[in-house]
Amino acid sequence: MATAATTAMIEFRQENQFDFSSSEYADIFAASGATAFQSPTWLDMFYQILAPHRGADKLVITLRKNRELLGVVPLIRRNKSGLVLIEPTDLGVSDYASPVLSEAGRAALRTDPTLAVTFIGTVGSHDILRIQPALPDHASDWQTLVLSEPEEAGFGAHAVDLSPPFEEWRKNNLDRKLSGMVARKGKRWKKQHQVDLQRLETAEDIAKAIKCLVHFRQGRFDGDPIQTPEVEEFYAAVAREGGGNGLAETWVLSSDGSIAGILFGITHAGRFYYLLIGADYDNHGRHSPGLQMYDWIIEDWMARGGTSFDFTIGDEPFKMQFGTHASPMSRFLRPNSLKGRLALALFGQKLRRANG
Repeated sequence: MATAATTAMIEFRQENQFDFSSSEYADIFAASGATAFQSPTWLDMFYQILAPHRGADKLVITLRKNRELLGVVPLIRRNKSGLVLIEPTDLGVSDYASPVLSEAGRAALRTDPTLAVTFIGTVGSHDILRIQPALPDHASDWQTLVLSEPEEAGFGAHAVDLSPPFEEWRKNNLDRKLSGMVARKGKRWKKQHQVDLQRLETAEDIAKAIKCLVHFRQGRFDGDPIQTPEVEEFYAAVAREGGGNGLAETWVLSSDGSIAGILFGITHAGRFYYLLIGADYDNHGRHSPGLQMYDWIIEDWMARGGTSFDFTIGDEPFKMQFGTHASPMSRFLRPNSLKGRLALALFGQKLRRANG
């Protein structure tokens, strides 16, 4: 049942049965400036698959004026260590948290400061409102909504702008040493073997590739989320559904018919968001299959009109070798009860680090 709180003509509603596959959401998402992590497919799969496995309840706050949808804030409510947390749809898989606002919705929030108080009331009872991670472009929207100052998250996101022709872009952006090494290894590999890079299209092929990606990553990354069944199921569902509607791309690199690497990402508004990679380094490591996939997929994405390749969060040095610019990430922590204030005072750093 929807609950509502109203200020003037603007109405916040708690609409937990909100349909992210609806045309009204598709329209506002397309015009909002939000990221692929707020796309209809991503949120549908998140709420259907991952949230229930993690004991998280769907919490959707809408902003309406005379029933016209001006904004959607996709959230979850969960109990963690005795605290009721309100969070964006993260759970360790969503790199960028953003409200989905039309220009009219954003203008309304910024001209009427009482709306934020109404928003907090519509969220319902909780101990801590924890918003993370937020890009600089979205931090001001969150600050307006949650009535809290941003904190530095302690890590950045890395993306590079794309502009053809590819060879000129490559010369101007890639680290010279890396560029030379990748080019030499790629040329030698293709000379000695039949090397193919394929973007998968069928749900069956995509499902098999995600299984293979999970296998390649086993034991390589501490706390790798995709090694848990529910996260693997979630990513596989996004890959299958997104492969059919343009949200997701799953790539397979092969050498003489043997799978050498798999890369998975999501896309929106000219931006490719790299998420997962797995490679057979035992048999193909000398060719640097991961770096080859980044290089060749960027070339393909650029040829199809892509304007940005986003390596997403994490400050791994190789990202800067691709000419990326760093965006500092922010978080917001707002206690809403005595228990919440005490928890932040006693366990603030632990609460800041946790996202799963």
